[in-house]
Amino acid sequence: MNIPETQTPRYEQTKQFINFVEGTDNEEPDEEQFPVHVLTGDTFLYHINGGDAPGESDPFVTDILVYPSAEYWVTLLNGDRQRPYFDLSISEYNTLRIPSAISDYDLYVDSAQFYENATVDGILSVTGTSAFTDDVAMGSDLTVTGDVTAANFNGFAKTKTPTASKTGDYTISSDDTGYVILSSPAASNTNIALPASGIATGTTVTVIHCLVGKTTTFTGTLLARGPVLSEQYSAATVFYDGSDWYGLGDLV
Repeated sequence: MNIPETQTPRYEQTKQFINFVEGTDNEEPDEEQFPVHVLTGDTFLYHINGGDAPGESDPFVTDILVYPSAEYWVTLLNGDRQRPYFDLSISEYNTLRIPSAISDYDLYVDSAQFYENATVDGILSVTGTSAFTDDVAMGSDLTVTGDVTAANFNGFAKTKTPTASKTGDYTISSDDTGYVILSSPAASNTNIALPASGIATGTTVTVIHCLVGKTTTFTGTLLARGPVLSEQYSAATVFYDGSDWYGLGDLV
């Protein structure tokens, strides 16, 4: 049996390796710079359109390959959204850019569906519109800097009433809604102004007059039995319906 002499391989193994480089980008790849190719399971790198590099021992294409193209990098790019990827280098001359959802331990998604529990150890920030169709359980404090609107609220809400102390004249604003104002006139009787405009519909405030021998008077148009709290610890709740202020309580 004749054993053929050892031949010099056409493709040098020293120029083949595997290397990963991670990154993100919010711009689609330049197709002129990065020609798009889709590799199948039985496709060899030297079959890719582009030809061999100069020299019989350098058969690999010399441009970065990008996969995929329009669906991930163009159609779904949508503004400044970041697209994570990792570049898989498999030779000295050939790199595949492969899409990923995670970069530097951060998750980038357009939409997500969790079939099991999700635990957030840090801060959960919601900057857009979100909808929860099932129960949401939170074991710690929930701080909301914007408005919370509930179309239907069923159950019991355990809340704490915010309070504020005033020793002089004061004008109620929309930010005071839900507050209990403790009115303790320092020098003379106190006036609580009710603005005729610039107030959110539904603004509701409770005022308690705290001192003997002085009064707290609501100024402006108030639809109530009277505008004055004259006795110590007399109280009134006023609310704005979008056009008028109404009052109920110990008003005279």
